[in-house]
Amino acid sequence: MANLSFQSQNCNITLAEGLEEYRAYLQANGKKQLIDSPGSTIIRDHDATHVIFGLDTSIEQESMLDSWVITGTSWKLKELMAYNKLPELKQLYKDFWHDPGYLKLVLTAIKLIPIKFKIWKRTRQMSKKWPFVSPDSLMNQRVCDLRDEFGIKILTPEERMVKNPLIWSGTITN
Repeated sequence: MANLSFQSQNCNITLAEGLEEYRAYLQANGKKQLIDSPGSTIIRDHDATHVIFGLDTSIEQESMLDSWVITGTSWKLKELMAYNKLPELKQLYKDFWHDPGYLKLVLTAIKLIPIKFKIWKRTRQMSKKWPFVSPDSLMNQRVCDLRDEFGIKILTPEERMVKNPLIWSGTITN
């Protein structure tokens, strides 16, 4: 996996710069860039959670991100549902039936239980929850300052490391 600057606890780029780096990482690896429809920030807000919690797009880290979002952000069900209703996501969920298959996804989630428990403990230590719908005012603040303000202690590279990660057609290898 890539070593993205926002995967360091003391990352000193702004949230907006982190989003640019995250999107450049996706583009460099041939992943389709999702674009918010006019008047919506749902994709930006989801991508901001990747940056603020220091996670990439591997199946394992997406699952870790789900744990951060559910327990460490202030969200409304309609916001989470809006993201999951995006046509690209609906297609991805359909594709999962064939590759890698839902059984492998479930087994991967089970394997991640110790890491998810660690995330749950860290969200309990946060000073306040991250807003899933991120105000524009946060975009020009440094990631390290935001993490300090919210009490976010991201997983270290060693803590994010998963033995025998799930390899499937959507795996990014660099």
